[in-house]
Amino acid sequence: MMIAQTTMIAACLAILIYIAVVISGSFISKDTTNQNVLDLLSKSDNVRDEQIARSLSYIHKSDTGMNVQTILLNGINLSSNQFIPLFDSTPFATKGHIELNLPCDSNNPRSPFFQILVGQAPNLTAVTPGYVQQISVPPDMCLYHAQFGFGDPVTDIVLKNISDREISLKGPHAAVISTHESYTPTVPSFKDLQHKQGY
Repeated sequence: MMIAQTTMIAACLAILIYIAVVISGSFISKDTTNQNVLDLLSKSDNVRDEQIARSLSYIHKSDTGMNVQTILLNGINLSSNQFIPLFDSTPFATKGHIELNLPCDSNNPRSPFFQILVGQAPNLTAVTPGYVQQISVPPDMCLYHAQFGFGDPVTDIVLKNISDREISLKGPHAAVISTHESYTPTVPSFKDLQHKQGY
């Protein structure tokens, strides 16, 4: 009888140990699966962020951290090749959108008299703006839109007269700059280096 009870206890103990092993193995498997899912989500987020950063056609759909400024340009006269700075976010690079209401050529409003230059001064490149025909009234008021900062870092935005004549900006002419995101560039700009040297 004593042997039967000992055998029964040993069998119960073996069953309990077996159940414990199965349950702990299940938890380890779930934990590994959860970790794999987290790794995949993290990699997916990184890929998405890189696509956004490198895409010039990315459209920002959130207003989190958004800042908008309107710059009235009336009363400004710009001769051929003269420019006016519109924006400077040094030392932070910025991503965003610019809208311009400017005079244009009524025969060819899609080719503006002005160039939008963006980048880290003195390294600026031209951004090709899109012409919004539906609400433009050539030659007095032509609306242009452009994205900036979804490629190389942008700290500066400049508006340059690329026509062969002086242009007088009047009452309705303005620039609206909306910034969606700011970050510190990995490579310091020329102005950053100047600031550090005390210029």
